[in-house]
Amino acid sequence: MSVVPLQPSSPSSRSNSPTPVPNRWIISAWFDQILILSTPLLAIPAVFALNSRLGVAAETISLVVTSFFALGHHLPGMIRAYGDRELFARFQWRFMLAPPLLFLTYIPLQQTHPDFISLVIVVWATWHGLMQLYGFVRIYDARVGSTSPVTAWWDWLVCLCGFVTAQMFCPPRVAKVLGHWYSLGGPVIPPLIVQACRWIFLAITIVVLAGFIVNYILELYRGIKPNSVKLLLLASGIGTWWFSVAYVQNVILGAALFDICHDVQYLAIVWLYNCGRVKSNPQIGRFMSYVFRRGMVLMYLGLIAVYGAIGLLPAFVQDGRLNAILLGFLGTSTLLHYYYDGFIWKVRERSTQAGLGLTPDQATVATRRMSVPGGMHVLKWSPLILSAGWLLATDLAHPSLAQARKEELSKKYIQSLTGSTIQPGTPEEVSWLYTQFERAQVTAMSVPDDTDSQLRAAILLANFGRNEEAVDLIEKILKQNPDFSDGYMTLGQIDLYQGRMEKAYDHFSAALAHSSSDQDQSAACMKLGEVDMNRRQFESAQAWFEKALKYNPDLMAAADALRKNQRDRNASQ
Repeated sequence: MSVVPLQPSSPSSRSNSPTPVPNRWIISAWFDQILILSTPLLAIPAVFALNSRLGVAAETISLVVTSFFALGHHLPGMIRAYGDRELFARFQWRFMLAPPLLFLTYIPLQQTHPDFISLVIVVWATWHGLMQLYGFVRIYDARVGSTSPVTAWWDWLVCLCGFVTAQMFCPPRVAKVLGHWYSLGGPVIPPLIVQACRWIFLAITIVVLAGFIVNYILELYRGIKPNSVKLLLLASGIGTWWFSVAYVQNVILGAALFDICHDVQYLAIVWLYNCGRVKSNPQIGRFMSYVFRRGMVLMYLGLIAVYGAIGLLPAFVQDGRLNAILLGFLGTSTLLHYYYDGFIWKVRERSTQAGLGLTPDQATVATRRMSVPGGMHVLKWSPLILSAGWLLATDLAHPSLAQARKEELSKKYIQSLTGSTIQPGTPEEVSWLYTQFERAQVTAMSVPDDTDSQLRAAILLANFGRNEEAVDLIEKILKQNPDFSDGYMTLGQIDLYQGRMEKAYDHFSAALAHSSSDQDQSAACMKLGEVDMNRRQFESAQAWFEKALKYNPDLMAAADALRKNQRDRNASQ
């Protein structure tokens, strides 16, 4: 990819010749459309074709995107942070201390408080995405000389409201955030407030959008006109975010869609910027001077692919400690990416403007060159630092239930039916389970549109012996979502352990009819075989087991265990 040199006019040239028409594009019209503005028009059809037509699982698409796009696009920022001599000298303590401190903090927190890490990443990723869009918007306006602080403020508000409000219209995301919050011991938020927030945020967004439009119209008739290209960018960026978050039902697939567009934009602007820096500053650094030059774009992409391939390694590593280290590296890379991007790409900085070929705003250049003092920078991040420190300190002073044990209890009592009301053995485990029960019920009431939250609440109700309430809740889910196969599976399991074989068979058959994956189909076939074993229809049961094994050969041991259990029961009778 070649970089179009940007040569804005100087004040002296404007006095002696007609004012040239400013170039409103960052690279060029075609490259901007492909890499920045219309990327979703290419990415969305490609991802859906892979998933629906070619049958590539959403998890596989997510793994590839997370590795080669999400993780890979961390590298260019790292190259600039440690390869730009001027930048490194300016922020050397941040670049030297942040990686080891984050790594040493991330690993224990991931082991003991994974919900804290998840909550931080959810909030920071949303902020990171909206600020990248805002940065592009301001670059486009700067290309035509539109640097009004009021306009910049409205641009930022539109990006902020567009991203945050979309989250409120995605029930699974709201439920996950609430789950992380409650797992950290956060106070219960009344369900009515959670539901009202959706409409409050939407109302605020409408007001902000109206203010943005009014300001845009006013700017057209006074001063320097804004760049009209930014309207297309805002529609593309916020529209893609809403499509990925609020429309796409599969959360994993939606995240992959947005990541592709976000990462392609990032890689394009970093290439452009660093090429500009190399041209304007020969002393920038040997490695950057070698990579960021005409004809080296394939090497640039190759380095990104190699770095992204590290994200595939945890899936192949069996050793628990090594896997934890790898995951710690990946998590640290993500947090460093968010952290570094918060201060190394400021469009208001003179060096950034020079790298992008922009004319600095002479009225504010003296103040904009200043960075936040070290003490103020630490103070800015003190809430996050204190929160992490408090969690680590409380673990040392008052060790809680081990995370591994929590996961075991969760699999047994929260993610599956036990068929009885037998509870864990220790008071600490019982207390933890009761807390999970209460939080699950509150979350289900707060996000009634999230089927997973409703199902989790129903499973816990059944495991606490409240089967009628569980059945009522699941039937309510199925009225709203008649294709929800997990709902039919859960109803069938309740019927099975209560001895209602005919109803269980009907519900498992419905689950099989609505299953969309081999795993779900194999599970339904296994349960149908189990019902037939209980009804002493052994030939039919054998047929169901064989069908289940076609979908999932790993179920051989489970099928043999069911047969053996039934033979033992017959012998005892």
